[in-house]
Amino acid sequence: MTVTRESIADSFEKHLEQFGFRKTSVEDIAKDLRISKKTIYVHFESKDDIYKRVVERRAAADKQRIAAELSGRTSYGAKIEGLIGIVFDFTRDWWRRNRDSEFVQRYQVAEQAFLDAYTDLMREYVHAGVSGGEFTADDSEVTVRLLSGLILAGTRMLQEDVEADVEPAVVEAVERLLTC
Repeated sequence: MTVTRESIADSFEKHLEQFGFRKTSVEDIAKDLRISKKTIYVHFESKDDIYKRVVERRAAADKQRIAAELSGRTSYGAKIEGLIGIVFDFTRDWWRRNRDSEFVQRYQVAEQAFLDAYTDLMREYVHAGVSGGEFTADDSEVTVRLLSGLILAGTRMLQEDVEADVEPAVVEAVERLLTC
């Protein structure tokens, strides 16, 4: 078997789901794949680096799932509003389930990977909306970055209080940004 970054990440993800982060070691992955730890370190700098790759893959899959879920919405504004709702629902659910878990210590890695994936999707919607005349944003890339910042601020508020009703204010601010 040829060992790749993805096969290492696959094994790590399997162990992660079964045993958690702390109880998953590079040695476990090496044994599972019948390779040396040195071979793993050719592909990844550390256990945290493997975790980051696993999270990035999950975020990419989530992006595809969300895009498919929103594909039936007829306007890009509706898609963006739906994306915001999905992100906030996911964030609330994650914090309810994981507030006391070991993954809180690695939340920033996951937060960045998912924010990058959601920002890519937002970028697609904003650019298409500007091109199609739905939005009047003068600089769509600046708008995307501002929207990403609004979503990040909303998720951080939910981190503090999962019951906070941040979605209406964020959606309103997004609508204003898209029409200026």
